[in-house]
Amino acid sequence: MKLSGKRIRRISIVCLTAVCSILILCAGCARNAIQKNLRQGGYLESWSEEDGRVLSGLTYGKEASNQYDLYLPKNLDPKADAPLLLLIHGGSWTEGSRNDVAYACKYYAKQGCITATMDYSLVSDRNDVTIKTMLDEITACIAALKQRLAKEGYSAPKLAVGGFSAGGHLALLYAYSRASESAVPVAFVFDKVGPVSFHREFWGDRIAAMLIGYGARVKVDPKKLDTPEMKAAADALSPLHFISEKSVPTVFAYGGRDDLVRAIHRDELAKALEQHHVPNVRVDFPNSNHMLWDDPDSTEAFRAAVLKYCDEYMNRKPPAGKKEETKPAEPKEEAKPAGPEKEKQAGQKDEAK
Repeated sequence: MKLSGKRIRRISIVCLTAVCSILILCAGCARNAIQKNLRQGGYLESWSEEDGRVLSGLTYGKEASNQYDLYLPKNLDPKADAPLLLLIHGGSWTEGSRNDVAYACKYYAKQGCITATMDYSLVSDRNDVTIKTMLDEITACIAALKQRLAKEGYSAPKLAVGGFSAGGHLALLYAYSRASESAVPVAFVFDKVGPVSFHREFWGDRIAAMLIGYGARVKVDPKKLDTPEMKAAADALSPLHFISEKSVPTVFAYGGRDDLVRAIHRDELAKALEQHHVPNVRVDFPNSNHMLWDDPDSTEAFRAAVLKYCDEYMNRKPPAGKKEETKPAEPKEEAKPAGPEKEKQAGQKDEAK
């Protein structure tokens, strides 16, 4: 049967409408799935004037990236010492923004902590930034934080530094190797999926060579990673290398299905902390990939562990009239969840977020 042009157009419109409807339905399902993941991972956190003040875009250095945001809880007693948490974003040391960990700043500020999140210089073909540059900037940001808090009338005699992925690596490396230069004494460190070593055993030859290369800005031959020079370069970038009996208490979390920062990072960190008798809490996310968003019980366990350390090491006092939102972590050295953490960050091309 021969179809007229009018008939063909009508059929085409019907088919196109059906396809569009299916695409809209799929987009809605994907959006709902993303929202569910973000909620489970703790990445959705509201903030209003009832929660406190945010001082945005404060500077701590001369570079354009040397900015930080400061979250001040509304009902915090200025006469009492308060815990101070500095959050460091991930992004393979090459991308990312302080806004990526704003959710954590909001959450912990609501629990009675002064929180801050910083930008830092990123590795690029257009500069000579190294991981040492980033550590220097953390020191500068902490000094600026101390001065700003004094100006605002608050006292924070101790600090905890934490981060996600590459930010977790920087937090660990700073806490274990550079804490002595911090303007505010480091009480503990908390890490999510942060790489703990740049050695070949943790990555394979090609990726290890790449990471050492742009972490230290040296030329690296993947076939010569066992030379004393390359081993020393990897050591200088590896938090694991600096763990000792004097290391600060540590809260750490890794995903059981993370193909990026693999289980060896979690296992070797746990082993080193135990061998050196460093107080620690390990929270496993058995069903999660690098984003840690498929284990809501673990999300709550990690938050509770951080707050418990705030209580223990920084004398946290929840804001007046504020009810705790998480159950206290068990006083065990290892906290394991009972049940099985953008896409706001999902676009990040994180070789080792």
